[in-house]
Amino acid sequence: MARKMNPESNSLWKKSMFVSMSQLIRLFTNVLIFVGIARLYGPEEYGQFTIAYTLATIFIVVADFGFDVLLTTEVAKNRDDVVNIGRKFFSMKILFTLLSTTFMLLIPAFKAFSPGSRNIIYVLVLYMIFTTFTNFFNAIFRGYERFEFETKISFITNLILLSLLILLGTLKVDLYFLMISFVMARFVGLIISIIKSRKLVGGDLIKLDFSGWRITLASVLVYGIHFLFGNLYFQIDTILLGFIRGDQDAGIYQAAFKIMLMLLLIPEIAISTILPMLSKVFVNNRESWSNIGRLLFKILFFIALPVAILLYFNSDIIITIVFGGKAFNEAIPVLQIFSFVILLRFSVEPFALMLTTANRQRIRMYVVITATILNLIINSLVIPYYGIIGAAWVSVGINVLVGLGYIIPNRKFLFEWLNGIKILFFLGLIIFSFLLVDSTIAATVVTLLLYGGLSYFIGFTGAERSSIINNFLFRRF
Repeated sequence: MARKMNPESNSLWKKSMFVSMSQLIRLFTNVLIFVGIARLYGPEEYGQFTIAYTLATIFIVVADFGFDVLLTTEVAKNRDDVVNIGRKFFSMKILFTLLSTTFMLLIPAFKAFSPGSRNIIYVLVLYMIFTTFTNFFNAIFRGYERFEFETKISFITNLILLSLLILLGTLKVDLYFLMISFVMARFVGLIISIIKSRKLVGGDLIKLDFSGWRITLASVLVYGIHFLFGNLYFQIDTILLGFIRGDQDAGIYQAAFKIMLMLLLIPEIAISTILPMLSKVFVNNRESWSNIGRLLFKILFFIALPVAILLYFNSDIIITIVFGGKAFNEAIPVLQIFSFVILLRFSVEPFALMLTTANRQRIRMYVVITATILNLIINSLVIPYYGIIGAAWVSVGINVLVGLGYIIPNRKFLFEWLNGIKILFFLGLIIFSFLLVDSTIAATVVTLLLYGGLSYFIGFTGAERSSIINNFLFRRF
């Protein structure tokens, strides 16, 4: 007789569903936007857009600086004092947003951006401002565990954005004016967020209160620095390509990069869902903490192996289907190289999560700072001579170093976790090698089914299979 799902498990799945829906809505919209701009405007103007958008994304990270993560936890613990907490965090958010705005306005004036990229950067300054303040209110919603608010606002915002871009893109308006759509959609989302937050907390959060700012800043410093450099090391290559090689190379590179980001949403959702529970069991039950980490590692690795192999051998088909024509053919070898990055990122994220939940976030901070510095130095030397291919291989190398930085402090888990996958790893490679001989759709489906069956029955223990069946990680630990 099947057991009923307990209320806590049901609640967690409901929250996870809303978190996943918010991310999937953004992903779906971003894919359509990026693909649409690439197809309508070509590699050069697509490159201008991606350079500006990447820069805006980096400065959103600077403006957020980890405050939103801390705000979520503070609101969850102190709901009776949300208005005062919110005003203190809002005041700090204003300061960091002013800092981001200043640098985002200054950088194009001193660096060798093309006029097209420079104009789009200036427009996206407003996009950055509206987005970071929307993130602030989303943190409030999460603290109240009202994840549906973020999902609904995300849906409305992205629907407006997509509708405007389809209309204006069809009319083939100047890319500069098309970017105004981003600003308008984010502004609408911010207004809705402010209205919702007032009703939720019963007060106005948009007031200045700098009391205790030193304590607030000290609390978030490690998370903020990791948050900033964790994004920088992974995205700075696009900015460098724009500086050194120009808009077209940046556009080609980003075509492959966006496909990789879409696939990396899988571990992101898994990590976001499991993080709260793993933090809790670290305190209460270290054995369960280790078991959950091992199971997460296995699940992500078993997914990563076929994804990486299929991506490597089908990069040409994927690029052609997504971006059309031959304008983005140079992105094919870049996407093949990124298949190694995908395998690396899927495999090392559980080790990174173990550091975070064990209160060893400082190690992650040092790792990503080192990675950013190395990425900047090596790409500055490699890109002038080897262009986008060189940048892609540097990305592989940097991700290997980051992975080692996460694995070495967790080396006690390494052999235990690898022992459960080594047989399946070689079986998987043998099975997928048949695709080199027969790469038809039928052969791919049969291969995936065979691999899936072996993963389930050989890759997981009986207890792990039971845990997967019974709501994955929410039982049997």
